[in-house]
Amino acid sequence: MARVLIGSSNIYRNYRALAFPRYKEYSMVRCVDIESFKAQVGNLEPAETEIVISVVENFIEKAVTSPNQEDRMKELKAVVGTYLKAVEDAARLNPGSKFVLVEPILRPRLNWYDDLHENIKKLHKETIRSMGVVNVFGVDVICRASQNFEDDGIHLDKNSGTNFVECTLEAAEAVFRSSMIDLAEDDDDENSEIGDKTKSFRGLSVGQRLDRLEAKIDERRWNDNLMFARTREELDTATNKSKEDRIIMTGLTSSVPPPKDKAQRSQWIRQVVVDTIKRFKPDFDGKIGFVNQGKNNGREIPMVEVKLGSIETASNIRKAFADKRKEGDGKSLGRLYVANSVTLSTRVRIDVMKSIAKKISVGNESAYVAAFSSRPILHVKSLNPDDANIRAFTFIDSIIKYGSIIVRGDLEEAYRRAGASFRGQLEQHFVVLNESGGHGTGSRGTGASRPGTSGTSGTSASGSRINPKRPREEEAKKELYKKSKK
Repeated sequence: MARVLIGSSNIYRNYRALAFPRYKEYSMVRCVDIESFKAQVGNLEPAETEIVISVVENFIEKAVTSPNQEDRMKELKAVVGTYLKAVEDAARLNPGSKFVLVEPILRPRLNWYDDLHENIKKLHKETIRSMGVVNVFGVDVICRASQNFEDDGIHLDKNSGTNFVECTLEAAEAVFRSSMIDLAEDDDDENSEIGDKTKSFRGLSVGQRLDRLEAKIDERRWNDNLMFARTREELDTATNKSKEDRIIMTGLTSSVPPPKDKAQRSQWIRQVVVDTIKRFKPDFDGKIGFVNQGKNNGREIPMVEVKLGSIETASNIRKAFADKRKEGDGKSLGRLYVANSVTLSTRVRIDVMKSIAKKISVGNESAYVAAFSSRPILHVKSLNPDDANIRAFTFIDSIIKYGSIIVRGDLEEAYRRAGASFRGQLEQHFVVLNESGGHGTGSRGTGASRPGTSGTSGTSASGSRINPKRPREEEAKKELYKKSKK
Protein backbone atom coordinates (compact mmCIF):
# COMPACT_ATOMS: atom_id res chain seq x y z
CA MET A 1 0.00 0.00 0.00
CA ALA A 2 1.40 3.38 -1.04
CA ARG A 3 0.59 6.69 0.58
CA VAL A 4 -0.01 9.94 -1.29
CA LEU A 5 0.03 13.43 0.21
CA ILE A 6 -1.73 15.98 -2.01
CA GLY A 7 -1.13 19.42 -0.58
CA SER A 8 -0.75 23.12 -1.20
CA SER A 9 2.34 25.13 -0.30
CA ASN A 10 1.80 24.86 3.48
CA ILE A 11 2.21 21.10 3.15
CA TYR A 12 4.80 21.16 0.36
CA ARG A 13 7.11 23.59 2.19
CA ASN A 14 7.07 21.73 5.50
CA TYR A 15 6.87 18.03 4.63
CA ARG A 16 10.10 16.08 4.40
CA ALA A 17 9.97 12.36 5.07
CA LEU A 18 13.21 12.47 7.10
CA ALA A 19 11.73 15.14 9.40
CA PHE A 20 8.87 12.83 10.38
CA PRO A 21 10.46 9.40 10.82
CA ARG A 22 7.54 8.10 12.93
CA TYR A 23 5.33 7.91 9.86
CA LYS A 24 5.45 5.91 6.68
CA GLU A 25 6.84 7.93 3.76
CA TYR A 26 4.34 9.70 1.49
CA SER A 27 4.57 10.47 -2.19
CA MET A 28 4.26 14.28 -2.20
CA VAL A 29 2.08 15.94 -4.85
CA ARG A 30 1.81 19.72 -4.97
CA CYS A 31 -1.55 20.98 -6.18
CA VAL A 32 -2.85 24.56 -6.49
CA ASP A 33 -5.77 24.47 -8.95
CA ILE A 34 -8.93 22.41 -9.21
CA GLU A 35 -8.29 20.96 -12.68
CA SER A 36 -4.93 19.45 -11.77
CA PHE A 37 -6.51 18.13 -8.58
CA LYS A 38 -9.24 16.34 -10.54
CA ALA A 39 -6.57 14.78 -12.72
CA GLN A 40 -4.59 13.61 -9.70
CA VAL A 41 -7.43 11.95 -7.76
CA GLY A 42 -9.05 10.62 -10.92
CA ASN A 43 -5.95 8.69 -11.96
CA LEU A 44 -4.69 7.06 -8.79
CA GLU A 45 -2.60 3.93 -9.13
CA PRO A 46 -4.10 0.70 -7.71
CA ALA A 47 -1.36 0.59 -5.06
CA GLU A 48 -2.10 4.15 -3.88
CA THR A 49 -4.66 3.27 -1.22
CA GLU A 50 -4.00 5.87 1.50
CA ILE A 51 -4.47 9.45 0.36
CA VAL A 52 -4.22 12.65 2.44
CA ILE A 53 -5.52 15.89 0.91
CA SER A 54 -5.06 19.50 2.10
CA VAL A 55 -5.66 21.90 -0.78
CA VAL A 56 -9.11 23.48 -0.58
CA GLU A 57 -7.93 26.94 0.57
CA ASN A 58 -6.18 27.49 -2.78
CA PHE A 59 -9.31 26.57 -4.71
CA ILE A 60 -11.42 28.93 -2.61
CA GLU A 61 -9.03 31.86 -3.07
CA LYS A 62 -9.04 31.48 -6.85
CA ALA A 63 -12.76 30.79 -7.31
CA VAL A 64 -14.38 33.19 -4.84
CA THR A 65 -13.92 36.69 -6.23
CA SER A 66 -17.28 38.45 -5.86
CA PRO A 67 -17.40 41.51 -3.56
CA ASN A 68 -21.07 40.79 -2.84
CA GLN A 69 -21.66 38.61 0.22
CA GLU A 70 -24.55 36.64 -1.30
CA ASP A 71 -22.71 35.96 -4.56
CA ARG A 72 -19.59 35.09 -2.60
CA MET A 73 -21.47 32.37 -0.68
CA LYS A 74 -22.76 30.92 -3.97
CA GLU A 75 -19.21 30.81 -5.36
CA LEU A 76 -17.99 29.28 -2.13
CA LYS A 77 -20.56 26.48 -2.18
CA ALA A 78 -19.84 25.82 -5.85
CA VAL A 79 -16.06 25.44 -5.46
CA VAL A 80 -16.27 23.34 -2.29
CA GLY A 81 -18.91 21.18 -3.98
CA THR A 82 -16.74 20.69 -7.07
CA TYR A 83 -13.71 19.78 -4.94
CA LEU A 84 -15.60 17.25 -2.81
CA LYS A 85 -17.42 15.78 -5.82
CA ALA A 86 -14.02 14.95 -7.32
CA VAL A 87 -13.07 13.22 -4.04
CA GLU A 88 -16.39 11.36 -3.91
CA ASP A 89 -15.96 10.09 -7.47
CA ALA A 90 -12.44 8.90 -6.68
CA ALA A 91 -13.66 7.22 -3.46
CA ARG A 92 -16.37 5.32 -5.35
CA LEU A 93 -13.90 4.36 -8.07
CA ASN A 94 -11.44 3.10 -5.42
CA PRO A 95 -13.57 1.57 -2.64
CA GLY A 96 -10.56 -0.09 -1.05
CA SER A 97 -8.73 3.22 -0.58
CA LYS A 98 -9.05 5.71 2.27
CA PHE A 99 -9.20 9.47 1.67
CA VAL A 100 -8.36 11.84 4.54
CA LEU A 101 -9.47 15.45 3.93
CA VAL A 102 -7.95 18.14 6.14
CA GLU A 103 -10.48 20.82 7.06
CA PRO A 104 -9.74 24.33 5.72
CA ILE A 105 -7.32 26.45 7.75
CA LEU A 106 -7.21 30.26 7.86
CA ARG A 107 -6.17 32.51 4.97
CA PRO A 108 -5.40 35.99 6.48
CA ARG A 109 -4.66 37.54 3.07
CA LEU A 110 -8.39 37.42 2.22
CA ASN A 111 -10.22 40.06 4.26
CA TRP A 112 -13.55 38.24 4.09
CA TYR A 113 -12.24 34.72 4.76
CA ASP A 114 -11.97 34.87 8.54
CA ASP A 115 -15.64 35.84 8.99
CA LEU A 116 -16.74 32.88 6.86
CA HIS A 117 -14.19 30.36 8.12
CA GLU A 118 -16.59 28.51 10.41
CA ASN A 119 -19.21 28.43 7.64
CA ILE A 120 -16.63 26.96 5.26
CA LYS A 121 -15.70 24.24 7.77
CA LYS A 122 -19.36 23.47 8.40
CA LEU A 123 -20.03 23.19 4.65
CA HIS A 124 -16.98 20.93 4.32
CA LYS A 125 -18.19 18.59 7.09
CA GLU A 126 -21.81 18.44 5.94
CA THR A 127 -20.87 17.67 2.35
CA ILE A 128 -18.58 14.83 3.43
CA ARG A 129 -21.36 13.37 5.58
CA SER A 130 -23.82 13.57 2.70
CA MET A 131 -21.57 11.63 0.29
CA GLY A 132 -22.79 8.25 1.47
CA VAL A 133 -19.34 6.64 1.22
CA VAL A 134 -17.41 5.04 4.07
CA ASN A 135 -13.86 5.67 2.87
CA VAL A 136 -13.74 9.49 3.05
CA PHE A 137 -12.80 11.09 6.37
CA GLY A 138 -12.63 14.75 7.42
CA VAL A 139 -10.10 15.76 10.10
CA ASP A 140 -9.63 19.05 11.95
CA VAL A 141 -5.94 19.10 12.87
CA ILE A 142 -4.98 22.59 14.08
CA CYS A 143 -6.83 25.24 16.11
CA ARG A 144 -6.94 28.95 15.26
CA ALA A 145 -4.52 29.92 18.03
CA SER A 146 -1.80 27.67 16.59
CA GLN A 147 -2.05 29.14 13.08
CA ASN A 148 0.65 31.80 12.87
CA PHE A 149 1.27 33.14 9.37
CA GLU A 150 4.10 34.91 7.62
CA ASP A 151 3.61 38.45 6.34
CA ASP A 152 2.10 37.25 3.05
CA GLY A 153 -0.98 35.98 4.90
CA ILE A 154 -0.80 32.65 3.03
CA HIS A 155 2.06 30.59 4.42
CA LEU A 156 2.27 29.34 7.98
CA ASP A 157 5.51 30.23 9.76
CA LYS A 158 8.05 27.46 10.39
CA ASN A 159 6.77 26.38 13.80
CA SER A 160 3.09 26.43 12.83
CA GLY A 161 3.84 24.77 9.50
CA THR A 162 5.73 21.91 11.12
CA ASN A 163 2.99 21.52 13.72
CA PHE A 164 0.32 21.53 10.98
CA VAL A 165 2.07 18.79 8.97
CA GLU A 166 2.75 16.63 12.02
CA CYS A 167 -0.84 16.88 13.28
CA THR A 168 -2.06 16.05 9.75
CA LEU A 169 0.12 12.93 9.60
CA GLU A 170 -1.00 11.96 13.11
CA ALA A 171 -4.68 12.26 12.22
CA ALA A 172 -4.19 10.34 9.00
CA GLU A 173 -2.34 7.59 10.85
CA ALA A 174 -5.34 7.10 13.15
CA VAL A 175 -7.68 6.83 10.14
CA PHE A 176 -5.46 4.38 8.27
CA ARG A 177 -5.19 2.13 11.33
CA SER A 178 -8.95 2.01 11.81
CA SER A 179 -11.37 -0.41 10.17
CA MET A 180 -14.07 0.84 7.82
CA ILE A 181 -17.59 0.08 9.03
CA ASP A 182 -20.58 0.32 6.71
CA LEU A 183 -23.76 -0.17 8.71
CA ALA A 184 -25.74 -0.35 5.49
CA GLU A 185 -24.19 -3.75 4.91
CA ASP A 186 -25.88 -5.03 8.05
CA ASP A 187 -29.06 -6.02 6.14
CA ASP A 188 -29.19 -9.76 5.67
CA ASP A 189 -32.09 -11.92 4.59
CA GLU A 190 -34.50 -11.78 7.54
CA ASN A 191 -35.77 -15.27 6.78
CA SER A 192 -32.33 -16.90 6.88
CA GLU A 193 -31.57 -19.06 9.90
CA ILE A 194 -28.87 -17.80 12.27
CA GLY A 195 -26.41 -20.52 13.06
CA ASP A 196 -23.56 -19.71 15.41
CA LYS A 197 -21.85 -16.39 16.08
CA THR A 198 -21.33 -15.43 12.44
CA LYS A 199 -24.41 -13.24 12.05
CA SER A 200 -24.09 -10.82 9.07
CA PHE A 201 -21.97 -7.66 9.27
CA ARG A 202 -19.20 -8.85 7.01
CA GLY A 203 -19.16 -12.25 8.62
CA LEU A 204 -18.35 -10.91 12.09
CA SER A 205 -19.71 -12.44 15.26
CA VAL A 206 -22.16 -10.54 17.45
CA GLY A 207 -19.39 -9.81 19.92
CA GLN A 208 -17.15 -8.36 17.21
CA ARG A 209 -20.01 -6.24 15.91
CA LEU A 210 -20.68 -4.88 19.39
CA ASP A 211 -16.99 -4.15 19.92
CA ARG A 212 -16.83 -2.18 16.68
CA LEU A 213 -20.01 -0.26 17.39
CA GLU A 214 -18.74 0.48 20.89
CA ALA A 215 -15.49 1.79 19.40
CA LYS A 216 -17.45 4.01 17.01
CA ILE A 217 -19.52 5.47 19.86
CA ASP A 218 -16.37 5.93 21.90
CA GLU A 219 -14.71 7.80 19.03
CA ARG A 220 -17.72 10.12 18.84
CA ARG A 221 -17.51 10.76 22.56
CA TRP A 222 -13.80 11.58 22.29
CA ASN A 223 -14.39 14.01 19.43
CA ASP A 224 -17.28 15.66 21.30
CA ASN A 225 -15.12 16.10 24.39
CA LEU A 226 -12.37 17.66 22.27
CA MET A 227 -14.87 20.13 20.84
CA PHE A 228 -16.28 21.04 24.27
CA ALA A 229 -12.82 21.35 25.81
CA ARG A 230 -11.55 23.52 22.96
CA THR A 231 -14.54 25.86 23.37
CA ARG A 232 -13.98 26.12 27.10
CA GLU A 233 -10.29 26.81 26.56
CA GLU A 234 -11.16 29.70 24.24
CA LEU A 235 -13.68 31.12 26.75
CA ASP A 236 -11.18 30.87 29.60
CA THR A 237 -8.53 32.59 27.49
CA ALA A 238 -10.87 35.54 26.91
CA THR A 239 -11.64 35.70 30.65
CA ASN A 240 -7.97 35.51 31.58
CA LYS A 241 -7.08 38.29 29.15
CA SER A 242 -9.57 40.58 30.90
CA LYS A 243 -7.68 40.00 34.18
CA GLU A 244 -4.10 40.49 33.01
CA ASP A 245 -3.81 43.58 35.23
CA ARG A 246 -4.32 41.44 38.35
CA ILE A 247 -2.15 39.11 40.42
CA ILE A 248 -2.87 36.30 42.86
CA MET A 249 -0.92 36.22 46.14
CA THR A 250 -0.83 33.27 48.52
CA GLY A 251 1.12 32.71 51.71
CA LEU A 252 0.54 36.26 53.00
CA THR A 253 1.03 36.62 56.75
CA SER A 254 0.60 39.42 59.26
CA SER A 255 1.61 39.68 62.89
CA VAL A 256 -1.20 42.20 63.39
CA PRO A 257 -4.67 40.67 63.64
CA PRO A 258 -7.32 42.14 61.33
CA PRO A 259 -9.59 44.86 62.77
CA LYS A 260 -13.23 43.98 63.35
CA ASP A 261 -14.48 47.06 61.54
CA LYS A 262 -15.09 46.27 57.87
CA ALA A 263 -13.62 49.52 56.50
CA GLN A 264 -10.55 49.26 58.73
CA ARG A 265 -10.12 45.60 57.78
CA SER A 266 -10.13 46.59 54.10
CA GLN A 267 -7.37 49.12 54.70
CA TRP A 268 -5.45 46.57 56.77
CA ILE A 269 -5.36 43.97 54.01
CA ARG A 270 -4.40 46.60 51.41
CA GLN A 271 -1.47 47.64 53.61
CA VAL A 272 -0.40 44.00 54.08
CA VAL A 273 -0.38 43.55 50.30
CA VAL A 274 1.58 46.77 49.66
CA ASP A 275 4.17 45.95 52.35
CA THR A 276 4.58 42.42 51.01
CA ILE A 277 5.10 43.57 47.42
CA LYS A 278 7.72 46.09 48.58
CA ARG A 279 9.69 43.22 50.14
CA PHE A 280 10.70 42.06 46.65
CA LYS A 281 9.94 45.23 44.63
CA PRO A 282 11.00 48.25 46.71
CA ASP A 283 10.06 50.77 43.98
CA PHE A 284 6.38 49.75 43.96
CA ASP A 285 4.24 52.90 44.09
CA GLY A 286 1.55 51.31 46.28
CA LYS A 287 -1.32 52.00 43.85
CA ILE A 288 -3.95 49.26 44.09
CA GLY A 289 -7.41 49.14 42.56
CA PHE A 290 -8.96 46.56 44.89
CA VAL A 291 -8.12 43.45 46.90
CA ASN A 292 -10.40 40.40 46.96
CA GLN A 293 -9.60 38.26 49.99
CA GLY A 294 -10.23 34.56 50.53
CA LYS A 295 -11.30 33.08 53.86
CA ASN A 296 -9.26 34.23 56.84
CA ASN A 297 -8.00 31.79 59.47
CA GLY A 298 -6.45 34.30 61.85
CA ARG A 299 -2.80 35.25 61.35
CA GLU A 300 -2.48 33.81 57.83
CA ILE A 301 -4.29 35.10 54.75
CA PRO A 302 -4.60 32.12 52.37
CA MET A 303 -5.21 33.97 49.09
CA VAL A 304 -5.92 37.45 47.71
CA GLU A 305 -6.56 38.76 44.21
CA VAL A 306 -5.06 42.20 43.66
CA LYS A 307 -6.05 44.58 40.85
CA LEU A 308 -3.20 46.88 39.87
CA GLY A 309 -2.97 50.00 37.76
CA SER A 310 -1.99 48.31 34.47
CA ILE A 311 -1.02 45.05 32.81
CA GLU A 312 2.59 46.21 32.73
CA THR A 313 2.62 46.82 36.50
CA ALA A 314 1.22 43.34 37.18
CA SER A 315 3.79 41.77 34.86
CA ASN A 316 6.68 43.67 36.49
CA ILE A 317 5.60 42.58 39.96
CA ARG A 318 5.48 38.93 38.93
CA LYS A 319 8.90 39.26 37.29
CA ALA A 320 10.39 40.91 40.40
CA PHE A 321 8.99 38.11 42.56
CA ALA A 322 10.48 35.46 40.28
CA ASP A 323 13.88 37.17 40.37
CA LYS A 324 13.78 37.39 44.17
CA ARG A 325 12.89 33.70 44.45
CA LYS A 326 16.05 32.83 42.50
CA GLU A 327 18.30 34.51 45.07
CA GLY A 328 20.11 32.27 47.53
CA ASP A 329 18.18 29.18 48.54
CA GLY A 330 14.85 30.71 47.49
CA LYS A 331 13.50 30.72 51.06
CA SER A 332 13.82 34.43 51.77
CA LEU A 333 10.15 35.01 50.97
CA GLY A 334 8.89 32.04 52.95
CA ARG A 335 5.62 30.58 51.70
CA LEU A 336 4.73 33.67 49.68
CA TYR A 337 3.76 33.03 46.07
CA VAL A 338 2.70 35.46 43.33
CA ALA A 339 0.99 34.37 40.12
CA ASN A 340 -1.19 35.71 37.34
CA SER A 341 -4.96 35.71 37.84
CA VAL A 342 -6.53 32.94 35.76
CA THR A 343 -9.51 30.64 36.08
CA LEU A 344 -9.38 27.39 38.04
CA SER A 345 -9.83 25.36 34.87
CA THR A 346 -6.75 27.06 33.41
CA ARG A 347 -4.74 25.96 36.48
CA VAL A 348 -5.92 22.38 35.97
CA ARG A 349 -4.89 22.53 32.30
CA ILE A 350 -1.44 23.71 33.36
CA ASP A 351 -1.13 20.71 35.73
CA VAL A 352 -2.06 18.31 32.90
CA MET A 353 0.39 19.99 30.49
CA LYS A 354 3.18 19.84 33.09
CA SER A 355 2.55 16.11 33.41
CA ILE A 356 2.94 15.79 29.65
CA ALA A 357 6.10 17.95 29.67
CA LYS A 358 7.62 15.76 32.36
CA LYS A 359 6.99 12.61 30.31
CA ILE A 360 8.35 14.17 27.10
CA SER A 361 11.56 15.35 28.76
CA VAL A 362 12.89 11.85 29.44
CA GLY A 363 13.67 11.10 25.78
CA ASN A 364 15.27 13.01 22.93
CA GLU A 365 13.13 16.08 23.57
CA SER A 366 12.80 18.65 26.33
CA ALA A 367 9.55 20.40 27.19
CA TYR A 368 8.24 23.10 29.47
CA VAL A 369 4.94 24.90 30.03
CA ALA A 370 4.68 28.69 29.69
CA ALA A 371 2.13 29.00 32.49
CA PHE A 372 2.22 32.75 33.16
CA SER A 373 0.02 33.77 30.25
CA SER A 374 -3.67 33.95 29.51
CA ARG A 375 -3.35 30.78 27.42
CA PRO A 376 -0.76 28.30 28.74
CA ILE A 377 1.44 26.84 26.00
CA LEU A 378 3.49 23.64 25.92
CA HIS A 379 6.88 24.18 24.25
CA VAL A 380 8.75 21.14 22.93
CA LYS A 381 12.34 21.28 21.72
CA SER A 382 14.51 18.55 20.24
CA LEU A 383 17.79 17.83 22.04
CA ASN A 384 19.40 17.17 18.68
CA PRO A 385 21.84 20.08 18.10
CA ASP A 386 21.04 19.95 14.37
CA ASP A 387 17.35 20.57 15.04
CA ALA A 388 16.76 23.90 16.80
CA ASN A 389 13.05 23.91 15.98
CA ILE A 390 10.71 24.63 18.92
CA ARG A 391 7.11 23.48 18.60
CA ALA A 392 4.29 25.13 20.55
CA PHE A 393 1.03 23.43 21.55
CA THR A 394 -2.13 24.75 23.17
CA PHE A 395 -3.85 22.52 25.71
CA ILE A 396 -6.04 20.71 23.18
CA ASP A 397 -3.19 20.38 20.68
CA SER A 398 -0.98 18.87 23.39
CA ILE A 399 -3.73 16.37 24.33
CA ILE A 400 -4.18 15.33 20.69
CA LYS A 401 -0.44 15.02 20.19
CA TYR A 402 0.77 13.61 23.52
CA GLY A 403 -2.32 12.45 25.43
CA SER A 404 -1.38 8.82 24.93
CA ILE A 405 1.84 9.03 26.96
CA ILE A 406 0.33 9.98 30.33
CA VAL A 407 -1.25 7.55 32.80
CA ARG A 408 -3.43 7.95 35.88
CA GLY A 409 -0.50 8.40 38.24
CA ASP A 410 0.75 11.43 36.28
CA LEU A 411 -2.49 13.36 36.85
CA GLU A 412 -2.76 13.33 40.66
CA GLU A 413 -2.11 17.07 40.98
CA ALA A 414 -4.68 17.88 38.28
CA TYR A 415 -7.34 15.77 40.02
CA ARG A 416 -6.48 17.33 43.38
CA ARG A 417 -6.81 20.87 42.05
CA ALA A 418 -10.02 20.15 40.14
CA GLY A 419 -11.62 18.64 43.25
CA ALA A 420 -15.42 18.66 42.99
CA SER A 421 -15.59 21.93 41.05
CA PHE A 422 -16.23 20.21 37.71
CA ARG A 423 -18.48 17.40 38.87
CA GLY A 424 -20.14 15.76 35.89
CA GLN A 425 -18.07 17.83 33.40
CA LEU A 426 -14.47 16.70 33.89
CA GLU A 427 -14.11 15.05 30.48
CA GLN A 428 -15.82 17.95 28.73
CA HIS A 429 -13.33 20.37 30.28
CA PHE A 430 -10.09 18.39 30.25
CA VAL A 431 -10.64 15.30 28.02
CA VAL A 432 -8.12 13.10 29.86
CA LEU A 433 -9.76 13.43 33.30
CA ASN A 434 -12.99 11.69 34.20
CA GLU A 435 -15.34 11.17 37.13
CA SER A 436 -14.06 7.67 37.98
CA GLY A 437 -10.59 9.08 38.51
CA GLY A 438 -9.23 7.14 35.55
CA HIS A 439 -7.22 8.55 32.67
CA GLY A 440 -9.63 9.31 29.81
CA THR A 441 -9.10 6.91 26.91
CA GLY A 442 -10.67 5.83 23.69
CA SER A 443 -10.32 5.72 19.91
CA ARG A 444 -9.70 8.94 18.06
CA GLY A 445 -10.52 10.26 14.68
CA THR A 446 -8.42 13.43 14.79
CA GLY A 447 -4.95 12.64 15.94
CA ALA A 448 -2.61 10.26 17.67
CA SER A 449 -3.69 6.96 19.10
CA ARG A 450 -5.04 7.21 22.60
CA PRO A 451 -4.32 4.85 25.47
CA GLY A 452 -6.91 2.15 25.90
CA THR A 453 -10.08 1.56 23.94
CA SER A 454 -12.93 2.98 25.95
CA GLY A 455 -13.91 6.48 27.02
CA THR A 456 -14.62 5.17 30.51
CA SER A 457 -11.46 3.18 30.96
CA GLY A 458 -8.27 4.32 32.61
CA THR A 459 -5.15 3.33 34.47
CA SER A 460 -4.39 2.76 38.09
CA ALA A 461 -1.83 4.87 39.89
CA SER A 462 0.79 2.30 38.97
CA GLY A 463 -0.08 2.62 35.28
CA SER A 464 -1.92 -0.69 34.90
CA ARG A 465 -5.07 -0.70 32.80
CA ILE A 466 -8.54 -0.72 34.31
CA ASN A 467 -11.16 -2.94 32.69
CA PRO A 468 -13.40 -0.48 30.81
CA LYS A 469 -16.43 -2.73 30.30
CA ARG A 470 -19.38 -2.10 32.60
CA PRO A 471 -21.47 -5.00 34.00
CA ARG A 472 -24.62 -4.02 32.10
CA GLU A 473 -22.71 -4.06 28.82
CA GLU A 474 -21.36 -7.54 29.59
CA GLU A 475 -24.87 -8.80 30.37
CA ALA A 476 -26.19 -7.32 27.14
CA LYS A 477 -23.54 -9.14 25.14
CA LYS A 478 -24.31 -12.45 26.86
CA GLU A 479 -28.00 -12.01 26.08
CA LEU A 480 -27.29 -11.37 22.41
CA TYR A 481 -25.12 -14.47 22.23
CA LYS A 482 -27.92 -16.56 23.73
CA LYS A 483 -30.42 -15.25 21.17
CA SER A 484 -28.02 -15.90 18.29
CA LYS A 485 -27.71 -19.56 19.27
CA LYS A 486 -31.46 -20.24 19.33
